[in-house]
Formats: sequence, C-alpha cells, structure tokens
Amino acid sequence: MTDTDVTWTPSIGLLANQAFSGSRWKGVDAWRAAAEAGAEWISVTEEAHGMPEERRRQLREDAEKAGTPILITGCHAFGLSDPRDAVREFNLEWAKRQLDLTVELGARRMKVLLGEWVWRGMWPNALQWQLEVDTLRELCAYAERRGTVLSIELEPLENSFVNDPHSLARMLADVGSPALLANVDTSHMVVRGTPASELGQLAGRVDSIDFSDSNGKFHEHLAPGTGVADLAAFAGELVADVRGRDALLAVEVGPFNEPDRAYDLVRASVTATRELFTGARDPRSGGDGGSGPRTDGGGTPNRTDGGGTPNRTDGGGTPNRTGGGDDARDRADGGDDARDRADGGGEPRADGGRG
Repeated sequence: MTDTDVTWTPSIGLLANQAFSGSRWKGVDAWRAAAEAGAEWISVTEEAHGMPEERRRQLREDAEKAGTPILITGCHAFGLSDPRDAVREFNLEWAKRQLDLTVELGARRMKVLLGEWVWRGMWPNALQWQLEVDTLRELCAYAERRGTVLSIELEPLENSFVNDPHSLARMLADVGSPALLANVDTSHMVVRGTPASELGQLAGRVDSIDFSDSNGKFHEHLAPGTGVADLAAFAGELVADVRGRDALLAVEVGPFNEPDRAYDLVRASVTATRELFTGARDPRSGGDGGSGPRTDGGGTPNRTDGGGTPNRTDGGGTPNRTGGGDDARDRADGGDDARDRADGGGEPRADGGRG
C-alpha cells in the first residue's frame, strides 16, 4: 500500500442549531439528537456581546450533558472592511469577544464569515480589500495570543471578495498569519461552479470543512445525495489534503422546510458523509473514489430524503439566487474575471451601482 492509498477517517461534527432549526429539538435536546444521529461534536454560533455568565455556563454544561463537545464556533464578521474607522474598530472588538467566547466554550477554532460584499461597489475594491487584510491581521494577532485559529469561509455570493479557492488563497497570503486558515464549504463551491480539483490551491491550509450537497443554483445546504454536487470528488480532494492533519469535518445541512424530519435527515447525512470519506481516495492515486454513495451524476445517487424531489431547505418561495445563469465565477464583480481582480486589479475602482 502506498501513502496515497491511506484513508482518512475523521470524527464528524454537525452545525446542530442550524440542522434542527424550527424543529421540536431545541437547545440541549438538539445537541443530544445530534449525538444520537452520529455526530461526535458540534459547531455553534452564539452572540457573545452582552451574553450573561449564566448563559455561558449553560452552554458549557449543555455540551457536556449531550456528549457533544463544541470544537468550533461561527463568527459573522461583516464590518471588518467597513471604510468608516469607528464601525471597523467596533466590529474588530466584537469579533474578539466572539473569540473569547470560543475559548470559554472549550473550542480552539473560530470560523469567520466576511461581509465586505455589503459595501462592494460603493467603495473602491482595492481599498476594501486592504482594510479587510489589515483588520484580519489584528484579529489574527489576538487569536495567536488566545491560542486559537481562524478559518475563513468562502461565500457563494457574486460580490463577495472571497468566493472561491483562488481568492481565499490570496486572502490568506496577504494576511500572512499562521493563525489564519481556510474553511471549505462544498455547497458554496458548487453554487459558484467551482470544481473540487481547484481545492489544490489551498493545499496544506484547509482547517475546517462544511460538507453538504447543493442544487447548483442558489444558496442552500442539502443532505448528501439529494443534489447535484460531485461529493465523491470533494471527499477525494479533501482526504488527499488533510490526511495526517487535525482538520475538522462538519455536516452542514438545513434548516429544513420539513423540520419534523430533521432527525432522520441529519442521521442520513452524517452516515452518508462518513461513508464518502471512509471510501474516499486521493484522486491522484488512480483510485475509483471508494465505495461511498455515488454523487458524480452516474446512476442513482444514494438519496437521503426518501426519494422524489430533492429535499428543499430554503422554505419555498423565491430563492435567494447567488450565481445561477452565466458562469458565476466570471461574474463576481459584474463581468470581468473576479479571480484576477479580487482586490481591484491595480487601480482602485468605484464601479457604483450596488448599494
């Protein structure tokens, strides 16, 4: 057996509150349900600002009672690139408090979702990019002092600076901190039309994974086997990269439009994810992808929603489209190649039209 034949069998976590949102499983009951469904740990997103000590203690106790340690938290850091100094400084301090809560809950990773897309088009791209880099450097310095790691998540939005492996790798390089690594969301990549093979651009820097299927058109997190994602390809690429490193693999599904089925869907999702990664092989080894469920479009996928129309998780109505139609990867800034222009492409641009 060669080194490339070695498989990676990770512990699997769950974004529990999201998966059980709207269901009868709430609080510690949702976390217990996550454990019963096969999750070995959980990821949580809680508001640290103004959280009383009683609530902090309850979160720690609930995780212990449920048998689901909290290994990573989420932080929606939407103001780190705001051109107004006071807003940017407030958001930096807010993110630091989120990181403090992360440490209190026993986690050592915080996933960061950037929000530069809120103002993109109102301000020069190069200015916003540099503000994001500078503020992230400060947050990373604080993370190093607290003994934690930040994982930047790539988003599927057309006007997000970090929305594919290329732009995420560029952000990591520009910030240049050992405390800043990459979060890979498979559903987001599929919406952007980004193949699994491009994960090679993040080689050695993937620290956390949010794993789910996708409809390929707009932002939602489907149970594996109910969408169009080539999940076997993603599993193969990720196994090749993170084997031997302490990366986290989380199932991210829901919220479901049939919340009463949440437990069954979560259990099926965790099982399918485990099978995919247990059977995955490095695509460069010449293997066939292992014995996990087929998600490459060949044959009938191993469905986890009971068959029929893929289980929708957007609640119906008009979807929040983020990249349908033309190739979204070439439309992130209005038509020019965003992969070469994530920081404005040299001279700052104030291209207007998007408030």
